[in-house]
Amino acid sequence: MIKALLTDFFNEIEKKEIKKNKNAQATFWVEELQEVTPADKNYISIRKATRLYNKYIEDREQVIVKEPNKYLLDFMAQYLGYSSFEEYLTKKELTTENNEKKTTIIPKKIEKQSFLKKHKNTVVIGVSLLSTLLLFSLVKSNTNNSETCIIWKETHFEKSTCSLKKSVDNSLYKIDIENFKKIEVTKETPFFKNGKPQIWYGKSSKRKMEYFTQRGVHPETLKELDPITEYIINKYVFTEKADKTILN
Repeated sequence: MIKALLTDFFNEIEKKEIKKNKNAQATFWVEELQEVTPADKNYISIRKATRLYNKYIEDREQVIVKEPNKYLLDFMAQYLGYSSFEEYLTKKELTTENNEKKTTIIPKKIEKQSFLKKHKNTVVIGVSLLSTLLLFSLVKSNTNNSETCIIWKETHFEKSTCSLKKSVDNSLYKIDIENFKKIEVTKETPFFKNGKPQIWYGKSSKRKMEYFTQRGVHPETLKELDPITEYIINKYVFTEKADKTILN
């Protein structure tokens, strides 16, 4: 049931926090949800959180990672609204049993009567899929012609033809290129406005922390940027103890 718990846990982070990929979800777990420090034996790193995702969610058998201990199992269960992992197991098993009882067997007579109907539905589905593929081809062709692609220029994106090697199809990411800029941040940077983040961050291909003025993806890695948090500011921007004050 560890796989089921991890699946429900990561799905809940995606639903509540709108974190679309495993890296963003693992980072949120470690940097936002985690209640213990690196000195605590129950501390989990972003690397381990990602490995748990790889092994249990993506079913990568070659990934070597230690199973979550009781503290982590209880922690994930509590995030899902249960008092402990034991309660999660009990209610999960009851749900599974109830679903199995509701399963009905279709009589053979009914199966014979619905034989033609099943084939009819298959034909309809096939036609629908073909129509969808044709529509997708037309849309993609029009998209390329209307130049929805963008390309990175040092600190900002510019509109580009989709034929260029490093161009990015912005119809997938919906980046506001007029306001999306890479900037250098200092302790005077207005990180928040009315409690809402004004800066987004992500790491470059060389693992350097970089900052941007809008939501979007990192221009090098194309990984989704995360909104700035007090933890990130204190860790990467306010490097002196006297600087541990966020300016809104």
